[in-house]
Amino acid sequence: MELSYSTDPDWCAKCKHLPCICKNKARAATAASKVVKMRREVRRGKATIVLFELGMAPAQQKELLQAIQKSCGAGGAIKDGNIEVQGDHRERIEALLAEKGFKVRRAGG
Repeated sequence: MELSYSTDPDWCAKCKHLPCICKNKARAATAASKVVKMRREVRRGKATIVLFELGMAPAQQKELLQAIQKSCGAGGAIKDGNIEVQGDHRERIEALLAEKGFKVRRAGG
């Protein structure tokens, strides 16, 4: 669908489509070599895993979050474009992302 303007973050001013056609082609080509950063945070004494710098559409983030939640049996949310998972499930998440074709880089201490 061609639009002249939209406030939707998936709208592209270059190709004027919703969702963006030109970025989706580039994303599909580079998805296999995409690097996802993962860090462990402690909030209120409990571990939380945060995946950031994902570079994917909100719909793709939601699908990935659901797959992680199902694999780990844990809760999670998408906040500010980051995926947050309750509990320390680094190994399971890393294995799941590798299975989906992502490279995982651990960040933080």
